[in-house]
Amino acid sequence: MNPRNLAMGGALLAGMAFASPLNAAIHIFNSPGSVQPTENLQFDGSATGQTLGGTTNNTDTSVTFQSLVSGVNLTSSSNGQARVEADGGALDSLRFFLTGGKSFGDVEFNLHKAATDTSSVTVTFLGSFGSETRTFDLKNGSNWIAASTDGGDLISAVLFDTNGAGVGDLRQVRLGAFTAVPEPASWAMLLGGFGILGLATRRQKRTTMTLA
Repeated sequence: MNPRNLAMGGALLAGMAFASPLNAAIHIFNSPGSVQPTENLQFDGSATGQTLGGTTNNTDTSVTFQSLVSGVNLTSSSNGQARVEADGGALDSLRFFLTGGKSFGDVEFNLHKAATDTSSVTVTFLGSFGSETRTFDLKNGSNWIAASTDGGDLISAVLFDTNGAGVGDLRQVRLGAFTAVPEPASWAMLLGGFGILGLATRRQKRTTMTLA
């Protein structure tokens, strides 16, 4: 075997070994108590902006919330129960994640709906498994959505979209099973493996096109 090809194959295997196991999975629920994350989100007073920040109650892990609607600010409330609302209207679309690149294995939150709000919401979980998207019908009042991972998968961000109709607010956010930011050497190994995999795929496509 060509030494260069052998080296590329070894690097590819190393990158694949660092990636998520084949039996990794994310489990998504829409009932309270299905997942029991260890930490609650808290805000240190009220704030308004396109991006808001809060911390978890046990480890002070920082959480970032971003409005995904141009020109629509978020507002936070900390009067006994952390809530995120849209400034001056219904909350249509936002994303939240751990600040600084950390990931988590458990998440639970409540989308609170008023009678005039949308009847459904699309929720996407992003992570080492790629992404998982679910659409849920919403009832008036509390609507619990949760996810947990196993087999080595982790969640990097959660986003939801009501296609312009909105909900009243996002509340009772709970997170758990945090992971530290990967070391630079680990990132280099993973990205190197993905790059070689992409190169191999492109070469295979070119070969297939030639044979066709």
